[in-house]
Amino acid sequence: MNVLKRKIISCLLCCLLGTNLSFSLENRTAQIVDLRCEYAANPIGIDVQSPRLSWRIESGKRGVMQQSYRILVATSEENLAADSADVWDSGKIKSSASIVEYAGQQLTSRSRYFWKVQTELNNNTKSEWSHPAIFEMGLLNPRDWLTGWITYAAGMPGRVLYYKSIFHKDKPLKQARMYISGLGYYELHINGKKVGQNVLEPAQSTYDKRIYYTTYDITDFFSEKVNTILASVAPGWYGLPSLRIQMEVEETDGNRLQLSSDAFRHVTTGPTVYSTVFDGECYDARLNTAKLNGTDTLPPVMDKEWAFAYNTVDPGSNMVASNVEPIQIVDTIVPASIAEPQPGVYVVDAGRNLAGWSELRVQGKEGTKITLRFAETCYESGLVNQENLRNARVTDTYILSGKGVETWHPAFTYHGFRYVQVDGFPYKPKKGDITIHVVRSAVAQTGRFSCSNPLLNDIHRMVFNTEASNLHSVPTDCPQRDERMGWLNDLTVRIEQAVYNFNMSRFYAKFIDDVADTQDEEGRITCVAPFRFGTRPADPVCASYLLMAWKCYEFYGDRRIIAEHYEGMKAWTDYLYSRTDNGIVDYSYYGDWCPPVEFGLGGGPISRDTPGKMISTGYLYYCATLLSEMAEITGNKVDVVKYREMAEKTGEAFNREYWDEQAGGYASNNQASNAFALYMGLVSEKNVARVAANLAENVKQHGYHLTTGNLCTKYLLEMLTEHGYHETAYKIAAQTTYPSWGFMLSKGATTLFERWEYTTGDGMNSHNHPMMGSVGSWFYKYVAGIRPDVRHPGFEQFVIRPYIFNDLDQAEGELDTVKGLIKSGWSKKNGILTMNITIPDNTIATVYVPAKSAKTITESGRNISKIREIKLLNEENGVVAMEVGSGIYQFTTKI
Repeated sequence: MNVLKRKIISCLLCCLLGTNLSFSLENRTAQIVDLRCEYAANPIGIDVQSPRLSWRIESGKRGVMQQSYRILVATSEENLAADSADVWDSGKIKSSASIVEYAGQQLTSRSRYFWKVQTELNNNTKSEWSHPAIFEMGLLNPRDWLTGWITYAAGMPGRVLYYKSIFHKDKPLKQARMYISGLGYYELHINGKKVGQNVLEPAQSTYDKRIYYTTYDITDFFSEKVNTILASVAPGWYGLPSLRIQMEVEETDGNRLQLSSDAFRHVTTGPTVYSTVFDGECYDARLNTAKLNGTDTLPPVMDKEWAFAYNTVDPGSNMVASNVEPIQIVDTIVPASIAEPQPGVYVVDAGRNLAGWSELRVQGKEGTKITLRFAETCYESGLVNQENLRNARVTDTYILSGKGVETWHPAFTYHGFRYVQVDGFPYKPKKGDITIHVVRSAVAQTGRFSCSNPLLNDIHRMVFNTEASNLHSVPTDCPQRDERMGWLNDLTVRIEQAVYNFNMSRFYAKFIDDVADTQDEEGRITCVAPFRFGTRPADPVCASYLLMAWKCYEFYGDRRIIAEHYEGMKAWTDYLYSRTDNGIVDYSYYGDWCPPVEFGLGGGPISRDTPGKMISTGYLYYCATLLSEMAEITGNKVDVVKYREMAEKTGEAFNREYWDEQAGGYASNNQASNAFALYMGLVSEKNVARVAANLAENVKQHGYHLTTGNLCTKYLLEMLTEHGYHETAYKIAAQTTYPSWGFMLSKGATTLFERWEYTTGDGMNSHNHPMMGSVGSWFYKYVAGIRPDVRHPGFEQFVIRPYIFNDLDQAEGELDTVKGLIKSGWSKKNGILTMNITIPDNTIATVYVPAKSAKTITESGRNISKIREIKLLNEENGVVAMEVGSGIYQFTTKI
């Protein structure tokens, strides 16, 4: 065969293959993926009677929208496979909704349900049925619990108790479940093997209001005829190690067995000599005796080794199935080098500030004592500096058994640190002898951001690391010192950054319950939840109570969270309104907390120039406005009017009190006051341009440095950007001298400081504090340009509107949403702007392209007027707005 013939045949084959590939893609059936129940994949032990079921569509085509859906729920996999929905058949529902509330037969305790979904699309095709998914109910009624709580007073603060039972397996098992809660923290072992990957269980709560329990599938743990079950319980946040446990077993012949707390009354102490949240843990491996995991018969009465746990008053009667992501070890760091600042004293650098603990691998003589001290910084000598930890000892101790190679890490405490000082190690540790475990609530990462400026990438990473370090079933303020609490004032401007970086759909649904549990009959909430510290009433800046519900609605389509907390949010807002004098809220504790030290009152954390009562009044206006919107969503027409009028009256008082006509700004005309008023929508239309110009000029006068605290920093960047001063906002974000995020990085920070200043002594000197992290949401919203549209919650529709900055050549971001993965990236070169965008199936984006006119914009080389999935909306002020259907697009235009 000559060369010409071979070329002709090759061309024909390529054409045929290309045609077949094109045909295959065009006719590929849409897939239904990522089935979830209550925002979780295949959950067991839930207690929601009408759980939300959700899914995503993946088709590989453009402009795909769901026209209808059908859900089948059955009691067995066989029934579901035969399309026999003996629990619920939704029928064909014409809707694009992909988050649907179950509406079938009443669900029963312990039952497992199987479900699937099929959709019809706007291109007249049906998807295949999804793969089956499951959800399993927990204990839905108080009477499902056979017995109450047990405990034993060990006589020593911090003592960990070990509760034991023996289970004889006489027949093969079909299924075994464990329902368990141990306060403050517990671990469960069967035959010496830890059950599950969760740590620091259960989730924190106000224990007299609600206690979380977890359901474990333990079927595969019983391989022996005689089995030991050991529950170790530490004081944690509760104090007295208490246990409620129930095991339910179904044998293959249908016989059912139940073991309640009564079967776990044998209690003793063991190798964890003490453990506390702040001080750390002491483990004596010499005490890890055979009595704990041995199968010997337990004594019928108390003896020198075993006591009998007694009944105790229920800490709280409301047992709730845990529906929040558990705390787990999410990463492991193996430090490459270990310093020795003094002979026999070793310091390990984790490489970044984090929350978690250290694991030892060691061999040595019995009784050798190893001490680990954790800190965020080191002295010049190289030893760790724990001064900023205040009253927390933050020290772990391990005593060797002397039996070969030993490994250990704590179980009931955690630390915030970068450095670990190790004293007493019997030899110079080598790589792998000391490892670092990163420990946090295992919420999935949903957002990613990068750009052509390495400084902004480092800031983004710093924000991400800080948020990750402060997710431990509550959004803590810091992970290292004697605090670690859920401060609501920090959370107000932290929420949005968090929902861009992580999937917080379940986490915030849990934490808003914690806030609600602090509320009293007057509607007052507390500034920390659970209420372990602080004040009641909370500072009015704690609009985070409402914002958690609002952002879960906006980002995740969660309407239920608004309905369930509506009355509580109303009560809090009404309380704030009752505290007004001539329309101005009459108290403030924090205000715009922690501005740069020269702008603090007496150098302290309270702002000198931003009136606290102004901030309080603005947040009342904000809450009333949000409530009016929520009333619309819940169909409460009376409250729509009530809270709209409340907002109007509050806004009038705000302007009457704080507007300065001569200065053209609010209060002292500083950055915080003007940015705050603009963000809240309190500035009259005729004054907006003047206030924004004042704001930008003030930034310029301060050398493009901010003067704001934890709250108004967010509003400063966003209002400058939205009112025509995006380059000014960029200069603040990219600043490298004090005060700035770049300044923190110049001091070696890998997480955010509590203050703009770098300090290491006692006091407010956390180096891992998320309250200054709102710049993280600015990256996603304005640099990458990804924004939800609250008029179409859950990304039913959304916005892509990046701002193009002079000093950036490229930026890109992505967000994994309930609809699928959104991507937005842009680059500019030689006067050409290119935007690469991915829009998931079953949603529509409003895309804004900076361009002189629509005629200059092409998509994949074609003018946008020729693309059927694109609808031109308007052209204004050098920006072209388009409605774009699902798919992958590349827009190009001259700039």
